[in-house]
Amino acid sequence: MKITLINPPITVEQIYGKYSGLASFQPPIGLCSLAGYLIKNGHEVNITDANVLNLSTPDILKTIATAAPHLIGIYMNTSNYYAASRLVSSIKNAGKPRRIVCGGPHPTFLPEDTLRETAADYCVIGEGEETLSELATALENNAADLSSIRGLAFKTDDKGITINEPRERITDLDKLPFPAVHLLPDLSRYKLYLLQYKRLPYMTVMTSRGCPHRCVFCNTPFGKIVRFHSPEYVADYIGHLSKQSGIREIFFVDDTFTIDEERVLRICDLIRKRGLDVTWNACVRANIKNKDIFHKMKEAGCWTCALGVESGDAGILRLIKKDISLDDVRSSCDTILKADLVLKTFFILGNPGETLETIEKTIRFARSLRSHYPVFSLMTPFPGAELWKTAEEYGKFDRTDFRKLLLAGSDPVFIPYGLTKEILLEKQREAFRRLYLAPDMILRQLALIRSPEDVRKIARAFLAFIRIQLN
Repeated sequence: MKITLINPPITVEQIYGKYSGLASFQPPIGLCSLAGYLIKNGHEVNITDANVLNLSTPDILKTIATAAPHLIGIYMNTSNYYAASRLVSSIKNAGKPRRIVCGGPHPTFLPEDTLRETAADYCVIGEGEETLSELATALENNAADLSSIRGLAFKTDDKGITINEPRERITDLDKLPFPAVHLLPDLSRYKLYLLQYKRLPYMTVMTSRGCPHRCVFCNTPFGKIVRFHSPEYVADYIGHLSKQSGIREIFFVDDTFTIDEERVLRICDLIRKRGLDVTWNACVRANIKNKDIFHKMKEAGCWTCALGVESGDAGILRLIKKDISLDDVRSSCDTILKADLVLKTFFILGNPGETLETIEKTIRFARSLRSHYPVFSLMTPFPGAELWKTAEEYGKFDRTDFRKLLLAGSDPVFIPYGLTKEILLEKQREAFRRLYLAPDMILRQLALIRSPEDVRKIARAFLAFIRIQLN
């Protein structure tokens, strides 16, 4: 069957608002993984990344007309929900009937709502490889009954909605073929956040699926049980990317790359033994047991570690079920810096139970960690997260329009009791100002300069920072 997979267009300004100067365009690796599996199972697939190509709806319709697919798959998350919904309607109204399936975090957590509110015919719930392949085969064979396809939701002839039994998670990730990165546009179009990459082209790589942690603000489409690619598979894939696509930098997008520390050490050993010339970065968690792991990562090409801290108040950390201590955070940050790695830290303002006092603790704690790139976001409950269901216990939450979640970083939708939107926005600006204009931070940034390109990136980031502060 001929299948077109689409990453819908959504502007940088829509996603990042006042932070658009620091924006990122990341490859749709989920679509690449689906495409690789579909091709392996005999289907003909193309990918249209309308987002990075900045395609208009008429442009997409022309692409579809040229490809003439029998099935169209559209990636959908809560942030692009309305853009994706409009695209579905436009395809349906374009004349020739097209069957459309939506997948991604939003349909996974709200499949019935997605089918009721959009013109899509089907939704894939959870991991899509096996479900989408079975759907394509069934449609190719003109099967009248889709009820046996686990993980599928669909509209019925009587205008009802059927949600099939859930599909078990894929346990052996190594049986999946490499993602079909070759179907993407020119990889030089993709870039990470302005100060988060050294070399181009780069590629995002996921070496595991699932997250075992309990954070109330996080949705986990891959589930709580973690499954891993073997170190050999990871090294083989990096080698493949380097040889076939000229990839020079890797961004490991696992929820937590270091969950299995022995596996990480083995990956590092293989990168070095095979002479893979890539630089890379990854997200880690503040409960590392083997502190020597960061030195091994550095030796294997890692240059940045990102760590989710969220708050500098122990009570807030307990309330949001972060399951780490402030001492854990200090120890891990110190060890990362001693390994001569760049440190990026993430914080959330406006948590459940937040007060002016806890925000001040967070700002002071953030500064004490000596991170190179502290980031202060505003708490935003998304479908699938525990806080999506319980937000009203802790504050006011506007869930009336998913478009408001899109710009929640600059227009908060969750306001803890005792605070206001204006206070949160001012404290967010204050946090960035107090950390990035501090003399020690300026010295840290200057110490990172290795080339004229580094100077240009820092200058662009500084100008974006000034615009944010003046906004």
